[in-house]
Amino acid sequence: MEMQAGRWRVRLGQEAGAALALRARLFRAGGTDRDAFDAGALHLTVEGPDGPAACARLTVQDGPAALRGYTAQSYDLTRFAAAFARLVEVGRIGFAPGPLDPDVPRLLLAAMARLVVAEQAAVLYGCASFPADGTGMARLRGRAAPEGWRPGPKAPETVALPDRPGPLPPLLRSWLALGAGVSDHAVRDRDLGTMHVFTALPVAAIPPARAAALTGLLDAA
Repeated sequence: MEMQAGRWRVRLGQEAGAALALRARLFRAGGTDRDAFDAGALHLTVEGPDGPAACARLTVQDGPAALRGYTAQSYDLTRFAAAFARLVEVGRIGFAPGPLDPDVPRLLLAAMARLVVAEQAAVLYGCASFPADGTGMARLRGRAAPEGWRPGPKAPETVALPDRPGPLPPLLRSWLALGAGVSDHAVRDRDLGTMHVFTALPVAAIPPARAAALTGLLDAA
């Protein structure tokens, strides 16, 4: 998929060069961020005149495959994988340094919505990253996913959600507004120097009018 939306070009496909270049800047101080999960994924970028402004990695899965994905390294997804037959795992979300045009996270979400429709997926999910001290996680109080599919603890460094105020990551803020739920605990990620929570957005939770508006961002481009 490749579409123009104003000054932004949205790309989604197997070619990972632009996404990996931005990930290297954001996560590895210029070194490679490629890992074993990239080969089977689709790579999403929103690019402007100055290059990639945002990126994400999307992996279409069935339930059993979710148990072998990136997120399953940190969370027990047994109940979650049994609850959804078709899933899209979202990872390595990043935004270029500097002022963030609000259209950029909206276009990322619209491209994800387009993929969900094309693949008839029932849920988007992944790890939402915060600063290493958990700043912003106070806003997740009362947002726990339903117990029937909420993930269990798995990672060695599992902690209670810190009660620390602060802003939410922009894409997570959008997911929560659409009906997403999160884990009841957080995980310290020593590799990336962050803390993260499991986050999932069931398609059934999204109001139909909001879903139509999302895909319409690209339809109108």
